[in-house]
Amino acid sequence: MMKNKDMLLHLLTKIKDSLTDLAGENTIFSVAYDALKQIDCDDVKSYQSLKDVLSDCYKYLIEQESKGQLTLNERVLLNNIDRLDDLLVEGRM
Repeated sequence: MMKNKDMLLHLLTKIKDSLTDLAGENTIFSVAYDALKQIDCDDVKSYQSLKDVLSDCYKYLIEQESKGQLTLNERVLLNNIDRLDDLLVEGRM
């Protein structure tokens, strides 16, 4: 269990770092970053709230990807959100 929690915290740190880098480029990213800062992962009973916070970012990133317009930083963020989703869906939390 601790390993999975460590994986989650590591992914969240990467996602926060990406959102910090992208926050000035689009309000979607700054809103998600501000919301993510409010979540204490140790107290979260349902990790659905993490997915909810990142859903608008994810939709935007998928839209940009379909247009072939993802930047490198956006690609990194999209990959990390996908990894977070995989971790949560697989029930490893």
